[in-house]
Amino acid sequence: MKNHKIILGTPRSGSSFITRWYSNEYLEYTALSEDKGFEHFEPDHQSWPELGDKDGIDQETKFRIQKHLTQSSIFKLHPGPDMSKHIFDYISEAPVILVKRKDLLGQFISYGVGWTTNEWVNFDPESKSKNGLSEDFYYKKEWFDDMVYRLKDLEEKQKVLKIEKLIWFEDIPNYKINGKLSVRQNDFSNEEKLKWVINQNEFMNWFLKFTDSFQMKETI
Repeated sequence: MKNHKIILGTPRSGSSFITRWYSNEYLEYTALSEDKGFEHFEPDHQSWPELGDKDGIDQETKFRIQKHLTQSSIFKLHPGPDMSKHIFDYISEAPVILVKRKDLLGQFISYGVGWTTNEWVNFDPESKSKNGLSEDFYYKKEWFDDMVYRLKDLEEKQKVLKIEKLIWFEDIPNYKINGKLSVRQNDFSNEEKLKWVINQNEFMNWFLKFTDSFQMKETI
């Protein structure tokens, strides 16, 4: 197996920043699907079979592993219900860079904003525009449940992985600037961001119920 820089995290955890940072730092590695946020094995993009086509997604994933991982590469993975088990079987034999966020409330709110605006990355350090959010939004339960699934799935998957390094979202400001990098889209307090959520009481009930039983492993 070739050496790779494999970044594994959940959405809004800083995984995009970290993947680009490693891409800037290790120019000898091939960046896979940089134009799609390095999500080379994420089936939620054009050129993939329809979501729900498990066999088709499995076949495309195996094809991409065989064709594109013959050289040292950098790519990002988010666990999710549509991801093929074949890519996780593959990375079980390789060192993985794990990215997590301690501020789960901020992560959940940011996920809702992302779904609302469909703007997931910002490269303008002068922009403080709530990543395109122009009005308050209703937080859909399907978004919340999707993030819950991904967070729980990550905790399970990491148990059998070779974690090379654990990086916290909260430590990203300490990273040196090594080229073009994304910047935070929602640099506001959680108290302020909660005001953007129309159904904030309902949302907080979901959140508190989830966090009451969820345990995030904070060490490798």
